[in-house]
Order: sequence, then C-alpha cells, then structure tokens
Amino acid sequence: MNMDPLVSIIIPVYNKASFLRETLDSALSQTYSNTELVLVNDGSKDDSLSILEKYQSIFPKKVRLINQKNSGVSRATNVGIEASIGEYIQFLDADDLLSPNKIAHQIKLLQGNSKSALSTCEWQVFEEEVEKALSFPYGVFRDFDSGLDLLLRFWNEQEMMAISSYLTHRSLIEKAGDWDENLTINQDGEFFSRVLLYTEKVLFEPAGRVYYRTPALGNVSQQKSHQAIKSLLDSYQACERVVVSVENSPRVRIALKKLYQKFIYDVYPQYMDLVEKAENLMEELGVKERTYIGGPKFQCLSKLFGFKNALRLKRILN
Repeated sequence: MNMDPLVSIIIPVYNKASFLRETLDSALSQTYSNTELVLVNDGSKDDSLSILEKYQSIFPKKVRLINQKNSGVSRATNVGIEASIGEYIQFLDADDLLSPNKIAHQIKLLQGNSKSALSTCEWQVFEEEVEKALSFPYGVFRDFDSGLDLLLRFWNEQEMMAISSYLTHRSLIEKAGDWDENLTINQDGEFFSRVLLYTEKVLFEPAGRVYYRTPALGNVSQQKSHQAIKSLLDSYQACERVVVSVENSPRVRIALKKLYQKFIYDVYPQYMDLVEKAENLMEELGVKERTYIGGPKFQCLSKLFGFKNALRLKRILN
C-alpha cells in the first residue's frame, strides 16, 4: 500500500458563503498534507464562487475549482469524483468541519488493510462554535465486521453516519457507481448503502472528529414537500433493492421493515398516499414478527396498542 496516498476532499457548494471559509480552512489545515481540494460550485447565487476563486488563487497547487450551472448536489458530487485523482475520497459538505487530525489518523488506521476496508470516525453537531458541539451515544461509533453489518445497525437502531465521517478508497466508490441524480433527499444515505455493501471491514478511528452544522431551514435535508418525501421513500426502495440482491435474509428484512416504519413514524399523518405505500412495502417484506422503533415511551405504546395506534396517540399527545 502507498504509505502516503493522495486524498481528494470533494466539496460541492451551493450558497454557503457564510460558512465556506471555515470549511475550507478545516480542509486545508489537515495534518495529513497529501490532499487535494476539489471544489464544485453548483451555480451559487451568493458570494460562494468569489470565495472559492480566492482560495484557488492562494493555493493553486492544492485547490481544483469547477464552476457549473445549478444541477443539484448529486450531480455536483459526481462531477467532483470524476475530476478528482486521489486514491482515497473524503466527502465534505460546504458548511461542515473536519478536525485537523481526522484524515491523518484514518490513513494510518487503514494502512495494512485491503482496499475494501473503510474508516469512520465520530461526528458531532454544532451551531456556531465547535467547542460546544454535542455528541450522540450511537452504537455506530465502533468497528464492524462488514459494511452490511453497519448498514443494518443504521436501520435497526435509527442511527446514521455523516458522510464526512468516512474515508473511502476510490475502488469502493467506483464499485458503488454514481450518486443518484434523480433523488432530491437522502442521496448520500442511498449512495453509501451501496458503498457499504462492497465494504469488507469498517474501522472506527476514535481520535478524529467531524463537526456537522445543525441544518438550516433551506437545507436539502430539511425539505418537507410531497416531492421531497416521495424522493426519501424512493431512496429507501433503492436501498432495499441493492441490499436484498446481496443478502435476502430474515435479518435484512427485519431491518428494512424498521426502515419503512421509521419513514411512517416521521411522515404520518401527512402524505397518507406515501404512508400507505410504505405500509405496502413493509407488508411485502413478509416479516411476521412485531418490530419496534422510536424511544422507550413510544415502544411501550406500540407494544400495548400497536404501531399505528401508538402513532395516533403520539400525535394527539403532541
């Protein structure tokens, strides 16, 4: 293995001028020096492009800038991957931050392992100051014997991993294929479900950190329109298709049932057509045993009254 592999830090940018300098500085301040920044301006209407151009002029050997018309985060990310030349890929949202040692520690951890191993680290949420970032007691912050094991943990326990927490060999990215440009929400989750299915081992690096900025109302992840929620359900169906093609087992179907339950939990009672579709998809999995999601109180209600009645009670009580 190359002991000093190039790492491409891919940052799609759309109207993030308020946070962009801080994000770029965190990428440029990595103690691991063999990096390139691939910046894709996705038709920003604020001052993002001028900020990116300034950084490119200051760091011409380090920063690669691509300017395109607005085409969405998936297209911008695909363009960034195509333009990058690194052996490893580090995705970074334009308002999030990396701790200075994040990449260095993960590269060290991955040395001696196959290209099908990837590394994760803890992610924390913050609003303005990383010193006040909050952590979560998630079970995903550990090693996993396979990427599928991590993926099932996400669905079984309703946990997640910020995409910037990963450090991924290019070969895994290429096997997974492109980001789905038809999706408008959960593009990263759907993409990494494919990456994880090719991942032989997940190595958790305990020292590095990713700081995930609390989403603003305009962020893609905060979209609540019917179109956005439909796209979310589409992304879950895409996840189902790829995972059952690899392992169509009871444990997989139980985890998928919980994934659709979580969708219903979040959407009900809005968009009942999508709720009904999710119920049908859940039924088609053929899982007879009852499954429970949510916090302890909601799970208790579900055990007493059933999942749907518990949802109705929750909405009344709220």
